[in-house]
Amino acid sequence: MTRHKRRLCLPVSLAGLAIGAVLLTGCSPSSQPAPSPSTPASPSAGTSATPTPTSATSPASTGSGSPQPSLPPEPTTTNTLPPPPEPTAPAPKSAGPLTAKDLPVPAGWQQVVRAGGAEEGYRGNGTWVHGRDPRYAAQDTITVGCAGITRDDYPDPIAALEGSYGKRGATGSRPGVGLIMQFRSSADAQHYFSQYLTQIKACTDPDAQTYAKITTTTEHSVIDQRTYDGSTDWTEIAAVQGNRATFIILTDPGHKINNKEAEAVLAKIKS
Repeated sequence: MTRHKRRLCLPVSLAGLAIGAVLLTGCSPSSQPAPSPSTPASPSAGTSATPTPTSATSPASTGSGSPQPSLPPEPTTTNTLPPPPEPTAPAPKSAGPLTAKDLPVPAGWQQVVRAGGAEEGYRGNGTWVHGRDPRYAAQDTITVGCAGITRDDYPDPIAALEGSYGKRGATGSRPGVGLIMQFRSSADAQHYFSQYLTQIKACTDPDAQTYAKITTTTEHSVIDQRTYDGSTDWTEIAAVQGNRATFIILTDPGHKINNKEAEAVLAKIKS
């Protein structure tokens, strides 16, 4: 299976977290730090949490004769997406019924208008949000985890809108990203979210490339703290409501966002 460079989430330098991580993978070969810039909304090619494709390799000998550790094999599927096209026009300011008002802004954070570009996978439109090809948005988000999930395992959404945040008063870059996806049905949205939870729950090894500490979880929501490569920290707040799933990914050095603050973001998603 071929995976493309994660573009969900955190823009700028993690890509620019790299959600880039925007939001959205460390235990699997395709992992990237958090969210990274998103891919463009393009119905023909498919659409801030997050991976660069990496093939499984067999142990290789070093000069000292010591074998290099091999990467775990990627899950096999023929249900893949082609590389996303280069953006040639400003990204849409909405996505189907989804508009900027559907993305909450966490307290202490602000909306950020980004110029975008080829590296980010979209061209800015003068606002803090941009529509994405929903297929790529779903793939980018679900591959940020440690379970062997492929496109065969979840339904694609029908619309996706991403927004960019910045930490108020932060010294240096503290990006964040929000993503809302609408599915054909509530059942599809819940199934996708369940697979997303499976990905997070699989990241249990503190010494692995990606580690996730879940602080709050239900069938319909999750708050977790992730660490990539032992050095890049971010906090994720996500929930599913009806036929929509919302993901908020915030860079969080030292995991200073407490559970009360994260719960407040979760309440905004559900309101």
